Amino acid sequence: MAFETHMKELRELTQKLEQGKLPLEEAVQLYHKGMELAVSCQEELQTAKLHISKQTVSAQEQEVHDGNKA
Repeated sequence: MAFETHMKELRELTQKLEQGKLPLEEAVQLYHKGMELAVSCQEELQTAKLHISKQTVSAQEQEVHDGNKA
């Protein structure tokens, strides 16, 4: 659930920044927090993609192995 939570927080930060009503110091802090969240989300997506790729390869290898038995 961390990904969904991070994305929600990132959307909220983006909305605050887009309003343009924040003092510069607060806007900079929110920008840095947003960048950290974006990196975290990207890492979580990469991990999920790798996991799916491994599962796909494993399933394909099983199909080949099962096909050789027939």
